[in-house]
Amino acid sequence: MTNNFVLTMFKSIKPTFFLILFVIVAMLLSGCGMGGGRVSESSSATPYGLTLVDSSEETQLEQYSGVRLDVVVPVFDPGIPEDPDEYEKLGIWPEVRRTEAIRFAVSLKKELQETNSFGDIRVSPDKTVAADLFVLGKIEKSNGEDIKINVSVYDISGQRWMQKNYKHRVKEYHWQDLRQKGEDPYQPAFEKVANDIEKLLKKRSPEQLAELRALSEILFANVFAEEAFAEHIKIKNKMVSLVSLPAENDPMLARTRAIRVVDGLFMDSMQGHYHGFVEQTNDSYVAWQEHSLTESKQMRKAKTKSAAQGIFAGLLLLGAAAAAADSDTYYDPAASNAMLAATVGGVLLMQESFASSAEGKYHRDNLMELGKSLNFEVAPQVIELEETTVTLRGDVQEQFIQWRSYLKKLYAQEMTPSTTI
Repeated sequence: MTNNFVLTMFKSIKPTFFLILFVIVAMLLSGCGMGGGRVSESSSATPYGLTLVDSSEETQLEQYSGVRLDVVVPVFDPGIPEDPDEYEKLGIWPEVRRTEAIRFAVSLKKELQETNSFGDIRVSPDKTVAADLFVLGKIEKSNGEDIKINVSVYDISGQRWMQKNYKHRVKEYHWQDLRQKGEDPYQPAFEKVANDIEKLLKKRSPEQLAELRALSEILFANVFAEEAFAEHIKIKNKMVSLVSLPAENDPMLARTRAIRVVDGLFMDSMQGHYHGFVEQTNDSYVAWQEHSLTESKQMRKAKTKSAAQGIFAGLLLLGAAAAAADSDTYYDPAASNAMLAATVGGVLLMQESFASSAEGKYHRDNLMELGKSLNFEVAPQVIELEETTVTLRGDVQEQFIQWRSYLKKLYAQEMTPSTTI
């Protein structure tokens, strides 16, 4: 009864009423009001189209705000065997590996910088430098298609944060995709390393990280004045710990801090040489990388084909031998024909197997030959860093040794370090 009444009422209302009602409701919802037609600037009306969160704001919220450790990435261990006879067997061209040892360290440095979670990040000739965290890498495999590196991370106390293998296989379409032009095909491996190290950093408390920073400073000072700073550290089972801190106004600490600033500037200047080396070798290395991907892939397929054919051929020959054994008692034309077919087929497949092995050797030799183009570019370079009191000559390693010797003389002579290098 009630439903019929309501229905009758709606039917009796003219459509014009609904139109007027709709307009009134729309005006109320839009917040226009009767006083003016202009929407104020503070209006929160949603615009047309898709509204996304500003990525820069999102990134800013996620940025690391804890203690920032200074990181050193020594040049990678190239993984070159001592026995030269192993070079060809392992597919290693020494000069290419030495080039990669520097390039990989620079690549990892860049990825660590991308995390925006660390302090100064520098590539160095070795790990005998001032830093809070050390990232040591070794090249296990690199042939243009596959990369495998072993990475160890230690803090200044000697504690190991991690040791892990990373590997990545480059897809052939990488070189055909215009969007990836200029990008390192090995980059995903280094990005994964950097992300893992960042995760480990965030697991440490601010107190732990601050102590590492303090320990790093005392150990640097101890190199120049052991008699003054040795009492502040304790060494046990190759692990170093902080026992105490010198007074903040200690004059010897002030001097070593000044020297460390100059040392940092020198290390920063060395980064230009490492990055310059990468730029200098880039064209040749990228060409080698692109071509060696194809060569490595073909060589891998040739080896697989060779092994499969060899196994199948062996089975055919075994089948022929079995057929011969079954036909010893009497002459069986069918068995004889089967034996002949199996024997011929096995021999032919063995021949193809040997041919595939030869093809694999050809590709391996070709891959090694491609690396020769880098020989001249990785030869030691003469680099000069002129300062008012010292000139460093030789390759990066030689300059590094000379610089350490100079710093000790600088401290011993109680000179005021210059901040211009």
